[in-house]
Amino acid sequence: MKCMKKKLFCLVLASILCLSLLTGCQLGSRTSSVPEEEGAVTAYAVDYEAMGEEYLTRDFWPDPQYFLKDYNLGANSEKEIEIQYFPDATAMNQQLSTELLSGGGPDLFVFQEVDLPNFYNYANQGIFADLDPYFEKSGYNKSQFQEVVFDYGVVNGTRSFIPLEYGVPMCVTTQNLAEKYGLDKIGEELNYQNYYELLSAIKDIQPEIHWFNELDSFFYRIISAFIDEENKRGQFTSSLFQKSIEEYKKMANSQGGEKAIAIRWETEYIEALVNEELLFHNDPMMSDRQLSYRIGKYWAGQEGKDNPLLLYPVKEYNGEDYYAYVGKMIAINDNSNRKNKAWEVIEKAISTSYQNNIMGGSNPIIGNPVNLEAQDRNKKDWMNSGGAFGKTGKEQLINRYYELLNSVTKCDCLMYNSMYVQEVFDPLYVEYENGTKTLDEFVKELQNKTGLYLKEQN
Repeated sequence: MKCMKKKLFCLVLASILCLSLLTGCQLGSRTSSVPEEEGAVTAYAVDYEAMGEEYLTRDFWPDPQYFLKDYNLGANSEKEIEIQYFPDATAMNQQLSTELLSGGGPDLFVFQEVDLPNFYNYANQGIFADLDPYFEKSGYNKSQFQEVVFDYGVVNGTRSFIPLEYGVPMCVTTQNLAEKYGLDKIGEELNYQNYYELLSAIKDIQPEIHWFNELDSFFYRIISAFIDEENKRGQFTSSLFQKSIEEYKKMANSQGGEKAIAIRWETEYIEALVNEELLFHNDPMMSDRQLSYRIGKYWAGQEGKDNPLLLYPVKEYNGEDYYAYVGKMIAINDNSNRKNKAWEVIEKAISTSYQNNIMGGSNPIIGNPVNLEAQDRNKKDWMNSGGAFGKTGKEQLINRYYELLNSVTKCDCLMYNSMYVQEVFDPLYVEYENGTKTLDEFVKELQNKTGLYLKEQN
């Protein structure tokens, strides 16, 4: 639970930045006398680099700041975004609160998936510009993009924001492990509801072997799957939720908490599979770039010769839908005097050259690209990279990966509103976890407080 709390804390800090970007949106018109399209496109960001290395770990990647800086590196001086940096989120919030009263705020918003429900509220209020007219003038059409993901930014018939990247929930194992424990059948059936039942049925797993390398994604989807946004209520008194939370608690306890494989770094997940310390390397936001990076050494070495890697999707609670989870998204303030200039930033961000990233070094598009041509280029780059061993297995795995990418049926955010998790769900769950609340007390109180919270957000 402590690992989960640390990760939630990082996500909450990131969501404070994202929410702060959005609170600069204005409900009234600008009072500025700057003529149409003159001046630089503006955006705000917290200067996390100045706050120390602890803020720049992979668990807390300052995406808005990183994207904006990267864009400016490739732009000429007339096209650079004017980024106003703040020493911390509190200072930025104070500045934005003042500007909100006088009709100010940034032209462009770059935000992350962790606070998406808040952004839907802003979209419903008409704060974001309709991006369809700009998209149509650009010469693009929807068939050039992963439509399930791309259309996630359409709110009430208006294209309010554009997702720039996405991940898919996926498990990796080895052929040896699959044969030893029957993981091929389990992998094909795996979803967020039945994982405990499937894996606990294996009676000969050694005590030192963990099922998964990280557990938080199961927790995140428990929350998201039982929130009824339309009716502003939770569904936490249902028998399915109660079973799910009980099984998550059992898994968390049996997986060893802070001593679980989850503390390993990325490249060692594959090593843990090879050493049979781990059954599945699972990643809820898997991307071609991340997967190619993590298994590069495996293909280059002897391990990949006779022990191919296998991929399995993790489906939703109904066992049918396969979700894509959005990463970075971008929107324009409807009150902006520089909408065309702001659109130029978006147009570059969704271009093939910018989204083609598998060999992209510091490119901030670290998820799967929404641009399909860029995705195809990534696949070709990946096929042509790596070592000599396991060539057949490598091709099969790459083809399988892109087959799964094309199988997504719906799009969502992985984690429900992090402020809700911090303020409502997590304190009650901790009381249930440590035994000070029964399951019945936990679900009833959670149901009541969730309804109140959701209604207060309108």
